[in-house]
Amino acid sequence: MKLTFTPAAADRLQKFLGDDVKMVLDFDDGVGPFSDEANCTLALSFNLVFVNKDTDLSEFGAKIDSNLGEIYAKPYSTDQMDEEMTVDVNEKYLRYSLAGRGGELDPALGIKKVA
Repeated sequence: MKLTFTPAAADRLQKFLGDDVKMVLDFDDGVGPFSDEANCTLALSFNLVFVNKDTDLSEFGAKIDSNLGEIYAKPYSTDQMDEEMTVDVNEKYLRYSLAGRGGELDPALGIKKVA
């Protein structure tokens, strides 16, 4: 599985990256340390979370390659994704989206920094 950040998204997210940071693509299903609550609609909700490199990510056993580095995810959350995914940003509204070949998976991808 591969996740590609568009140049616009990568530029805007650079401020969260560093040698002491890991990335997590968290499926917001109410399970895990970064999930505030499950979404009660039929819509899928994901958050891209930037965490300290020493954070326990044992619940996030799946690893996704990306052009910004390795991304951790809940193993069952990858069932929702295509083999090739993209994160883009709408510059006008500063809203991130997660999409695959089949279309948008989350039109309002959350961005969080937990440190």
